[in-house]
Amino acid sequence: MKINLSQPLTTLIACVLLILLLPACEGIRDRRPAPVEQPGIPTQAQILEQQGQYREAAHLLLQRAEQTREPGRTDLLIRATRLFIHAGDIEQADKVLQSIPPSPTDPILQTRRRQLQAELLLQQDQADKALALLIVDDTLPVTVRALTHELRANAYLQSGNPLESARERIQLEPLLLEADKIALNREQLWQGLLQLSPVFLQQMALKPPPNILSGWLQLVKISKTLMGSTAAFETRIRQWQANYPLHPASGRILENLSAHFRAIKKPEKLALILPMHGKLSKPANAIRDGFLAAHYQQNGSQLRTEIKLYDSSSNQQSIIDLYQQAVTDGAEFIVGPLDKLKVAELASMPNYPVPVLTLNQTDNNLFSADNLFQFGLNPEDEARQIAERTSLEGMNRAITITPQGDWGKRMARAFSERFQQLGGVILQHAQYDFRGNDFSAPIKRMLNIDESERRYNQLRNALAADIKFVPRRRQDVDFIFMAAFPKQARQIVPQLRFHHAADIPVYTTSSSYSGQQTEQQNKDMGGVVMCDSDWMLSTPDQSDPLRQQLNSLWPGKMKRYTRLYALGVDAYLILAQLRWLQSHPAERFDGATGRLHLGEYNRIHRTLKWGRFEDGKIKPLNKIQPRVPSLSTEP
Repeated sequence: MKINLSQPLTTLIACVLLILLLPACEGIRDRRPAPVEQPGIPTQAQILEQQGQYREAAHLLLQRAEQTREPGRTDLLIRATRLFIHAGDIEQADKVLQSIPPSPTDPILQTRRRQLQAELLLQQDQADKALALLIVDDTLPVTVRALTHELRANAYLQSGNPLESARERIQLEPLLLEADKIALNREQLWQGLLQLSPVFLQQMALKPPPNILSGWLQLVKISKTLMGSTAAFETRIRQWQANYPLHPASGRILENLSAHFRAIKKPEKLALILPMHGKLSKPANAIRDGFLAAHYQQNGSQLRTEIKLYDSSSNQQSIIDLYQQAVTDGAEFIVGPLDKLKVAELASMPNYPVPVLTLNQTDNNLFSADNLFQFGLNPEDEARQIAERTSLEGMNRAITITPQGDWGKRMARAFSERFQQLGGVILQHAQYDFRGNDFSAPIKRMLNIDESERRYNQLRNALAADIKFVPRRRQDVDFIFMAAFPKQARQIVPQLRFHHAADIPVYTTSSSYSGQQTEQQNKDMGGVVMCDSDWMLSTPDQSDPLRQQLNSLWPGKMKRYTRLYALGVDAYLILAQLRWLQSHPAERFDGATGRLHLGEYNRIHRTLKWGRFEDGKIKPLNKIQPRVPSLSTEP
């Protein structure tokens, strides 16, 4: 470059500096960070996340992470890990998490890694290990602390401790900045505390007002103990508002609860249609006694509701004629029948001047009417819940074993359809003859042991020599779904172990357990996971006062017909709730047969609890939390 000495000194100095900087320009260009996201403009990954396509969004973030330098790379990997967790891809989430370098000198990054590890543990039903990782540090940023409290709340709830979960959510609320997230946190706190039993609430000592936790517990206690008395509810609510004037539940929670109570309308004349003679008379008697026990407990000496019993066991009068007779007699609500064929016959009516709650369900959804509600101990609901739990646990490949006949087909179909909807694969289905005792043939077929034996026989014949042989089962299965009654279940499980399947988890419905077997009889069921109602999974002294009362009055019958007594109790208690549940499909009613909600076609569905056989007894299992994005704004 030629420099004109006649130019001003400032120009000369600028030219010299330009010459000196030119060689470094290329290096400066190489060190520029990747483009930064523009605030307020959603990226493609964010759009996919909002659409629920978590796995696809995570892969996009991984691609960006490859082109991004620190600290942006670690942030993208953390976001991708969390999205894989939300997608249920635990293996990929763990792989990405391991690629995030630990940073002992960075407490924020250390905490974020522990939070991800805890989320992975929660998806694997390891709440205690998750809690050990979730250490509260008040020196960290608000968003990081908020996520720690939220994960601790989820972990406590999963471990069956809704009280500690509520304490965490109370600490979480001041850390949340957005009104919708504060409202959701309160709703989750409320739903968690609703899991507490009336017995626990009655026995718990509460701190005096205006303690926030005591206010929540008092409100839950009111909602659970005064469901049948609107006047008493309103009096107690006024007292509660005076004691807790600025309580977080005073807004939407209390408004919804009050609206719920106002919607409760107890009929004054009830008709109960049951078969009092014949093969269904004993189950019907248990349902009747449970129904009446709930009636007397809720009304005490003020028995304003009249209940009239109609016998459906006679063939001389059709179920439609019985229904019309009850209407003529002035019934405001009709409960029954119990027999499945009679339910189908009644469901064929074109309209119902008086609402009816059946005690069984039709096999299809062809029958639907505004005033027809179907309830019952539907085993297909249980099969679907097993599909949902195993999917949440990250199990994607199943084999099923069910009895021959219509019941077995319905159970296999209900489980398979729901499991496949959730992305699962049915590898094989085996059927057995429930009249037999040897189930080795279907078990060997579904485990592919028969193929292993066939190959052994071919090889032995070809070599004309004895060969040491250990049958080898298939290795691609995550768990077994078993539908069976108690006798068959106690025979199938040990035969599965004999055929080298001891390490494959087995899930079954409540049909495998009657509650009458001794610990010695159930010893072979060790490790089997099942779903059932709280009345079946808890001892009588642990459950609500009504069950204790029934158990003291009819100990022998209660032991045999526990589920049917519970059905009678819930049939009475849910009558006043049906219109509310019909207009609020997201609402739940905690009953003796499970957590109840009204689904399509006015069918009542039950959400059950979980237990595992250990040493002949059933031990409660933790609740698996659904995979949903967190309340925290932490990315």
